[in-house]
Amino acid sequence: MKRYILISMLTILLIGVTSAFAGQSFPDVTMTGQFTDENKAYLGVSSDTFKLGDIKADYVFIEAYSMYCPVCQRDAPRMNEVYETITKADPNGTVKFLGIALGNTAFEVTFYQKKFNVEFPLVRDEDYVIHKALGEIPTPTFYIVKLTGATPEILYVKEGEAEDKDALIQIILDKTGLK
Repeated sequence: MKRYILISMLTILLIGVTSAFAGQSFPDVTMTGQFTDENKAYLGVSSDTFKLGDIKADYVFIEAYSMYCPVCQRDAPRMNEVYETITKADPNGTVKFLGIALGNTAFEVTFYQKKFNVEFPLVRDEDYVIHKALGEIPTPTFYIVKLTGATPEILYVKEGEAEDKDALIQIILDKTGLK
């Protein structure tokens, strides 16, 4: 009987916790950051508040992270290298990069950006709105999202550390059609 109750409870928990997977739409939530004019120009947005579909690009690579996540901190230099490599391979700006700081305040986002020299724009998710819309994903989680359809479509999702930056770069190139 105890086993049946345990299995039932686990099943209910698993049904209630679903994260966004490839082929699904990325949640159409409002994002907020503290952007320089350069960041706004890079994203093609005119204010510090926007929706993913407002970004002027065909694709966006998203890193969902937290300042307090040790894996995210360890990944930061790798993500900077991935950003630099893709930006050099993509002079037309087909792919943009965006970080979503799950549960982090504006101060924490700025601290993380400065400490790890993150050049791509970061938005904050202080109240976990985006986090909840994504199914309460772990940090870090990486997405490649296609922006050219009716709704932003998730093409790729990876939860956990990006151990192999070259493999991640190749996945971005393959999923976005860059050479």
